[in-house]
Amino acid sequence: MSPKPAAKRPWWQVPLQLGASLVVLFLLLREADPAAVWEAIQGASIPFLILATVLKILGVSLHELRLWLALKPYKKVPLGPVFGIGYLAGLLNVVLPLRGGDLLAIGLLKRELDVPAPAALAAVGLTGFFEAAVFGVFLLGVMAFGATQWEALLGAAETMQAMGTLTGLTLGAVFGSAVLVLLARKLSAKPQEGPPKPGILTLIRESIVRTGEGLSAWGPLAANLGLAALQVILVVASFWALLPALGLTVAYPVLATCGVIAIGAMAAIVLPPGLGAGQAAAAVFVLGFFGVGEAEAIAFTALSWVSNTVPPLVTGIGPLVARLGRVREILGRG
Repeated sequence: MSPKPAAKRPWWQVPLQLGASLVVLFLLLREADPAAVWEAIQGASIPFLILATVLKILGVSLHELRLWLALKPYKKVPLGPVFGIGYLAGLLNVVLPLRGGDLLAIGLLKRELDVPAPAALAAVGLTGFFEAAVFGVFLLGVMAFGATQWEALLGAAETMQAMGTLTGLTLGAVFGSAVLVLLARKLSAKPQEGPPKPGILTLIRESIVRTGEGLSAWGPLAANLGLAALQVILVVASFWALLPALGLTVAYPVLATCGVIAIGAMAAIVLPPGLGAGQAAAAVFVLGFFGVGEAEAIAFTALSWVSNTVPPLVTGIGPLVARLGRVREILGRG
């Protein structure tokens, strides 16, 4: 059965998001000195900027390798097409909020590689989940390592609250995964009367079962988690490289870059990442806390926009051109 065309977004949604991004950028730039921002950008180190871009490309490629591993418990598929679909999804994630490119990846996996929609949904979801979980553990470790210094900056109560929240989220993710595995096994053991009927309930049921299968496949799971840890290190390193690129020296640079990444990711839920408004707000807020001026923080955002946008463009344009017809069909425009 061919996948149904994706529901079209309301006509006003994209203009609203673009307008909100422009307002955020205007408010940030209004408070900064444009000459100081431009001077900081002009003085940036090109080698460090190239290093940040290369590290980002490696991180993006590891993400697609992890997607291929996440598909292994459901179906053996060739590596090349999965990379192409993943690169294309990454390109669209730069343009769309809510990681809209991942939704298209599910449709392409179904149409191009005949991966059932519940399995594709589970694989894409687990790939993102592992990355977020490992990043949370990494951030918790960084905070615990510098707990004494953080108490001097934030205060003891605030530091304990932040670490408690991260610990709770991490333990909640582990507990939720265990519950999901048990639920999937229970649903799998329960016999169905006749073939499954198409519908949202069947999709939810099958997605839970497939997700449980993915969490129970210890070999691919261990490899995925290991590669997710390496991917997180590469992404953090790519942001860190922008600090020496601008000649910035901050206390706890790894923690500062983790903060920019985390808050920028939350801002990307409502603002298209391609315009950099959410990342700019995150950089000004977090780096300002570490004593970086607003002009330098906005220059940091400009460099991070380059190092984070160039890799999806380089890796995603080819797959987009090759799959343009399928993309139009899935989006219901063909």
